Amino acid sequence: MPTLTILTGGPARVTVRADDGTWCRPAGAVRDRTASDSPEVLGMDRPGDGSAVRPGYVEHALVDGTAEVVVPRGGCTVVVERGPEHRRVERRVDVGPAGARVTAVPERWSDLAAEGWWSGDLHVHRPLADAAAILRAEDLHLGAFVTAWTGRETASPRREERAQVHDQRPRAALTVDGDRHAVAPVTEDERGGGAWLLHGVEVADLPPTEAWWSPPGRGIVDRARAQGAWFDCEKLTWWETPVMVATGAPDSVGVLSNHYLPGGVVANEAWGRPRDRSVWPGTAGAWRYQLHLYYRYLSCGLRLPASAGSASGALPAPPGYDRVYVQAPGPFTVDAFYAGLRAGRSVVTNGPLLTLLVDDAGPGGTVAARRTPVRVVARGATPVDGVELVVDGRVVAGGRGPLLETTLDLRRAGWVAARAFSPDPVTVRLAHTGPVHVAGPGSPDAATHRGFFARWVADLTSAARSDRHRFPTPAAREETLDLYHRAARYWA
Repeated sequence: MPTLTILTGGPARVTVRADDGTWCRPAGAVRDRTASDSPEVLGMDRPGDGSAVRPGYVEHALVDGTAEVVVPRGGCTVVVERGPEHRRVERRVDVGPAGARVTAVPERWSDLAAEGWWSGDLHVHRPLADAAAILRAEDLHLGAFVTAWTGRETASPRREERAQVHDQRPRAALTVDGDRHAVAPVTEDERGGGAWLLHGVEVADLPPTEAWWSPPGRGIVDRARAQGAWFDCEKLTWWETPVMVATGAPDSVGVLSNHYLPGGVVANEAWGRPRDRSVWPGTAGAWRYQLHLYYRYLSCGLRLPASAGSASGALPAPPGYDRVYVQAPGPFTVDAFYAGLRAGRSVVTNGPLLTLLVDDAGPGGTVAARRTPVRVVARGATPVDGVELVVDGRVVAGGRGPLLETTLDLRRAGWVAARAFSPDPVTVRLAHTGPVHVAGPGSPDAATHRGFFARWVADLTSAARSDRHRFPTPAAREETLDLYHRAARYWA
C-alpha cells in the first residue's frame, strides 16, 4: 500500500482515516493503548442516561513534525491537533499508488503561557515513558501521571525509577523544553467513597478494590498529606466528598472532570451519589449538577480551588482535553504551579479560553462588597456560544458574544465566577473560572447549602448502618461511622 507523508510543523496529535473506514497510524508512534472508545472501561455507563461516546479516539498517534502512514489507495481524512491554543487542521487527501504528501500545521492563535497562565492536567493514566511526547504534542506544561491506582495495572515506573521520582511533594519526574513537567509519583485511591488523587507520594499499602469502603480514604489522604502530598478531589459527586471537605478540605477539587470527553459525555455520577433526575434531567442536567455542587461549597464560604483532569488512559480523552490554567508569574516551576492553584488563580476548560476581572481582581482574588465593574472575555479557536456571570450559584448576567461587561451589586454576595461555552454537536465544551471572593457577609443562602450537605452525610451514614456487608469487622464499621459523625457535626 502507498505511504502518506504528513508534515505537522512540530509536535502534534494526528488521526488518519481512509474513505473505506480504515484507521491508519504511523508505525511505532506514541498512542493511548489502554483507553476504550466507550465509558464502559470503568463501568461508568448507565442505561438510558444519555451517555454516548463517538468511536475513533484510540486511533490517534503523537508525532514530532513528520508522520509517515501506510494507507489504502483513495481518499483519506487527516486531522492534526495540538491542544486548545492551536487551530485544529483537517485535510482531505487523495492517495495514489506513489503515495502523497500533505502539510497540516496547527496554527497557534493564543499563548497563555506568555501571559503567565500555565496549562495542566491533574489526572493522567498514561505511561511516564510517554510523558515527553504527550506534553509537547498536547501543548501541556504540567501533567500529573498516576503511578499507583487502586486494584489496576498502572503507568508506574520501574521500582528502581520510583526512588528517583519520590520526593514527598509534587515534583517533576521529567522536564522537557525547560517548562513542561511530568509530575510523579501520583497515587489514586479510588473505591466506594470516591477517587482521591495524591500528588507527590506513592502509597505503598493502597487498599485493594475488595476493600471498597474500609478503610476510609480519609486516613490514606492524611498519611499522604503528612508527607507533603497535594490532595485533589477528583469529582464532587463522590459519596464521601462532603466528608472529605468537612474533615480536612482538599487542596483542589475537580470542577471539570473526566466525564467530559471529545467524543461524548458520561451523563451520570458513576458510583457516586446520583442526582435527582427530575430536577437535573438529561445530559445538560449532568454537567449543570456538577457545577451546582461546586457552587454550594463556595456559598458555604469555602475556598476550594478549581482543577481539571482528563483521566487519559482510562477514559477516551487526550491528556489536557479537560485542563486547568493556573496563573503563575515568573519562571515556570512545579512549585509555582501548585502555589498558584492553592491561591485559587485557576480557570478550567475543554473549550474556550476565559478571563475574568472583578474590579481589578481575577480568580482567587478578593474584592470589597460594593457595586463593582466586571469584565469577562472568552476566546476560542471556534466560535464562543455564550458567556455567563455567576454570583452565589445564580446566573446574573449573560450574552451570546465573547465579551461581557457589566456592573454588579456585590453588597450581599459571597463570590463571583464566569463560565463560557463553545457549540459542539457531540459533547459539552465549557470553561469556568475559579471564584473571585467578596469581603462581606458572605452568601445569604449559606445555611441552606450546609443543610444540603448535612442531609447528604446523613444518607451516607444511614447506608453505612444498614449495609451489614460493607465493613469487614465491627471495629471498621465504627471507625467509618465516627468519621461520618465528625462530618455531620461540621455541616450542622
